[in-house]
Amino acid sequence: MAAASTPPTPLPDARLYVPNQEGWEAKIKLDTEKVYCYAKLPGEEYFHLILNGEIFLQGEIEKYCLRCALRIGVATQDRLFWQNRVGKRRPPAV
Repeated sequence: MAAASTPPTPLPDARLYVPNQEGWEAKIKLDTEKVYCYAKLPGEEYFHLILNGEIFLQGEIEKYCLRCALRIGVATQDRLFWQNRVGKRRPPAV
């Protein structure tokens, strides 16, 4: 009975955001074709595979696993990214 009275541990927020969404799509690898992440992990000399069932981000030509997308800044866990980014400069008036 004691186990039922303890509140469950809250799950961490696992949502990811892509601040500059234009040209990016979230995909799930569904086939047996070999697909490599376009970034090397620190200390590694090779590109790593994106595995079947793995969620990844695809740009115009590049593909990144979520871990690398977070590491290189394509994706973020900061849900307030839109408040924290530097505003675009307006072109000077002619």
